[in-house]
Amino acid sequence: MAIPREINILIVDDFYATRKTLKKSLKALGFCGEIFEADQVRLARDLLINNPLFIKFDFIISDVDMPGESGLDLLSFVKSHDSFAKIPFLILSAVTSKSVVLDAIEKGVDSYILKPWDDQSLLKKMENSWAKVKASK
Repeated sequence: MAIPREINILIVDDFYATRKTLKKSLKALGFCGEIFEADQVRLARDLLINNPLFIKFDFIISDVDMPGESGLDLLSFVKSHDSFAKIPFLILSAVTSKSVVLDAIEKGVDSYILKPWDDQSLLKKMENSWAKVKASK
């Protein structure tokens, strides 16, 4: 299923360079909606809950390994709240530990891609995540 290019995306990663590179990749793939960035889980959760700009987030891309709370903590939060549970959640991480990947699957991740990524693989994972969530509605 093709993913609409007008969606609003939340990127959560503690590394500035990764957020900027990912944003550049998304733009190159034709995504033209708003792309928001958070450098920690606390800020991402605040954007979701308080939503000061009244933005509907359509997709979340998060790293796993961050200071403080992890991307898995964010994943658990998102998937356990009715307001956010149907937002496709993609983990983009350098973490290859089988236990982390299995934990992410158990918590409801829609897809997992390793860093470094290439744009076409990213798009394919996003499309799969989008289709999975939309099929479950």
